Amino acid sequence: MPSTDPPLPSGVPFTADAADRWRAARTAHRWDSRWLVLLPLGLCLFAMVRAGLPAVCSPVQPCEQNWAEDLVAVALLAEALVLLARPRGQVLVPYALLPMVWYLPEGLPDGPSRWVVLLGQVLLAWLLTVVEAGRRRARQQLVDLMGPEAPYPWTAAGGPSPFAADLVRPTGRRVLGWLLLGTAVLLLGLGLYRQAVSDERAAGAQLVQGTVLSSDDAGDTTLRYRLPDEAADRSAELDVWWDVTPQQGDTLPLLADQDGWVRLAGDPYDPTVWVMAATLTGGAGLIALASAARAVRLRRGFDRPGAPALRVLAHPTESDELVGPLSGAPLWKLSTQEIRSRQDEAGAPDHVEEDEEEEFAYPADPMEALLYQGPDGEFAQLLVRSWEADDSSDVSRPPVDWTAVVCTPDVRPRGDRPSALAPPATAPTTPIPAGPVQAVRWSMPAPVRLASGPVAALLLGFAVVSRSDHGWWGGLLQPLMFGVLAFVGMVAALGWQAVVDRRGVWVATGLTCRQADWEDVSGAKAENGRVIIRIRGGGEFGFGNWVTRWLRPRGYRAEDLASAVAHAAAAEEHRPTGRAAGPLSYRQLMANRAVLAAYLLLTVVTFLNARF
Repeated sequence: MPSTDPPLPSGVPFTADAADRWRAARTAHRWDSRWLVLLPLGLCLFAMVRAGLPAVCSPVQPCEQNWAEDLVAVALLAEALVLLARPRGQVLVPYALLPMVWYLPEGLPDGPSRWVVLLGQVLLAWLLTVVEAGRRRARQQLVDLMGPEAPYPWTAAGGPSPFAADLVRPTGRRVLGWLLLGTAVLLLGLGLYRQAVSDERAAGAQLVQGTVLSSDDAGDTTLRYRLPDEAADRSAELDVWWDVTPQQGDTLPLLADQDGWVRLAGDPYDPTVWVMAATLTGGAGLIALASAARAVRLRRGFDRPGAPALRVLAHPTESDELVGPLSGAPLWKLSTQEIRSRQDEAGAPDHVEEDEEEEFAYPADPMEALLYQGPDGEFAQLLVRSWEADDSSDVSRPPVDWTAVVCTPDVRPRGDRPSALAPPATAPTTPIPAGPVQAVRWSMPAPVRLASGPVAALLLGFAVVSRSDHGWWGGLLQPLMFGVLAFVGMVAALGWQAVVDRRGVWVATGLTCRQADWEDVSGAKAENGRVIIRIRGGGEFGFGNWVTRWLRPRGYRAEDLASAVAHAAAAEEHRPTGRAAGPLSYRQLMANRAVLAAYLLLTVVTFLNARF
């Protein structure tokens, strides 16, 4: 057995009341997500669609480079990269973009797009401000609760820190970051160089007339032209990105020289693609460098003799650490970075890093632990718990006094109610039913469920009929690919049904139906209003989503349903004995499949009618 000398330091107990106060202070935590990156990307895409392509470029009406539009587009892409990296100062980004969009009205194609981008930035600024304010309030509550510092276990044992910042060498990320930054500078310089060369050659070129020989929807155009002092014709292939595609036989003004260089007159070289590529590459390089610096900064807290700590209840898993108050369900999910333990040997403590997943046995039951620093702090969190290895005779796997788990400062709250875990023994707060669980049927409200498929098909069909692009990509492939994905997503979110009875679990997601016998079900869990059914052998399927939390179907509680399924899967005496009140509506599945087929047929007919 491992020694208990030295014992783990003491910490302030984290009670259920303190957990409730933290949860109330940490408002809008669901918006603290990388999904916010879709907002600036959507705004950038909307502005590009509104801008469209130039009608025609000619010496009379030349197309000029709009650096203001490029600046706004680069700023939106940079904002998306910042939201993807999620640094602490991301709340300042929309406040920096708002004056740029306001004082550069020429940076957007028209008034509506300018106001949409402004409103989008105001919305993003408000969301990030609310999230940051909630994080600061919750963090201050933990700081006040934790009080003075508690010594680290290695400090109490008289040894050095195994997590010192000088042991972290993120060389790979630094090298990658500098390489990406160098590539970004090279791309930007190459784009500006090609623009300068194009303008220089255009100044010494001759104005000639070219005849279009062929052109396709992608803008690839082949032209025939003749220089004034030559008798033979020449040909050239150019990319003509205009709103109206040139047709065979059209005459276009060209700038050409004796070396075979050709450019459309009035259509100067546009380095926007190079600027965008440099922005994305440089942004990725900055993220890599910032990540390397952050990896070192997070370990600075371990150079001290101690830190504020809470006494919590830990639910160890192989991937994440579930942590909660001493009495209650898990509240936080912490991302594990590194695990080290102290061997129980005479003399100086020996710190060992866990290299293989099977080196130690994870505790089967929740156990008390110390959580240093706490969530949303400046440094990495450290979860220290007493931990024994399994009873193995292998001398390479000695028993340990304590195990320290380094976790990132970020935290993912577990929600207002605990999720049902499989097996139910890992969720002690979920009461065991006295007998068989009730056979029930859940679904979205009938009007929403029945209208989801037809409404989605009508909206997508209207979009197809209204499109002006009838090429292979824009008129056929794009509506087929993205239209089917949008339809499936909508009917899966709004048209699901589920039945739990003596036969097992039946789930219909708008287009398909899936059934699992109780012998094949290993457990269930609830996340954000969605119930996930786990299948023995590693598979899973589910129903419900965040829309379900808003519409709140009558009698539907994801946590209660997941708990009932988990208990029924674990013990035969808890399985339903009867059939559900109402069966699944297979007519809805047939109707959704029919309207999807009608949409596909409409897309193909519209394309063929426009093309031929």
